[in-house]
Amino acid sequence: MFATARRLCPRPAKLSSVGEQVESASQALYKILEQHGPITATECWSHASQMESHALKSKQHLKMMLRWMRERKTVNVVCQHKGDKKSSNPNDRKFLFSIAPPKVLVVQDQSLTAAPAV
Repeated sequence: MFATARRLCPRPAKLSSVGEQVESASQALYKILEQHGPITATECWSHASQMESHALKSKQHLKMMLRWMRERKTVNVVCQHKGDKKSSNPNDRKFLFSIAPPKVLVVQDQSLTAAPAV
């Protein structure tokens, strides 16, 4: 019961790193996702480990950063199934991370809707 409740309502990710380290790590992840498109966490870690200064300490740190970016709606997660979607085998699905589309702000011009003064 308790494990199910924890799984359904996970706590938000808390990053205890310094602000500059979080910013550089998130920028590195954003560049990787931008260049290589939808990729898994393992593929993302392999690309990050090849970079010179990626500011990611470990694969667990990378996953925590991806979760944090997902909560901020910077990253999307898509589940890709092999064959039957009802299969309970965890090896039959992949979770792909990609960049979320930027938000478009709609600004209405107030001068067009206002009635002319006579």
